[in-house]
Amino acid sequence: MSALTVLYDPECGLCRRAHDWLGQQRKLVELVFVPCKSEEARHRYPYLDHDLTASDLTVIGEQGQVYMGPKAWLMVLWSLSQYREWAYRLSSPELLPTTRRVVSLISQNRYQIGRVTGLSK
Repeated sequence: MSALTVLYDPECGLCRRAHDWLGQQRKLVELVFVPCKSEEARHRYPYLDHDLTASDLTVIGEQGQVYMGPKAWLMVLWSLSQYREWAYRLSSPELLPTTRRVVSLISQNRYQIGRVTGLSK
C-alpha cells in the first residue's frame, strides 16, 4: 500500500490541528487529505454514506478498503514512520477495546474539545 485517503472535517478545529500535525510527520504511506462531504469526496467515493463520514474519521485504501473510527485512526498511525509500532500495540487484543473507547470518546466530543483547547475558528 502506497497511499491512504483521509476524509476529514475541515469545520472541526481538532480535525484541522490533526491534519496539520499529520502533514509534518514522516510517512511510510502517503496520506491524501480530502474534506468530508465535499464534492471531491462525493465524486471519488460515491458509494460512501457521506453524512456518516462527517461523524467519524474515514480512511480509504488504494483498493477501496474503508476504515472508520478507531480502525481509521490506527491506519493513520500505521502510515507514520514514528508511530507504526504504536498502531500495532494499540490494535493488540489487550489494548483494542480501550483504543476503541478512547477514539470514540474523542470523536463524539471533538467540537467541544476544539472549543476548550482554543482550536475552533
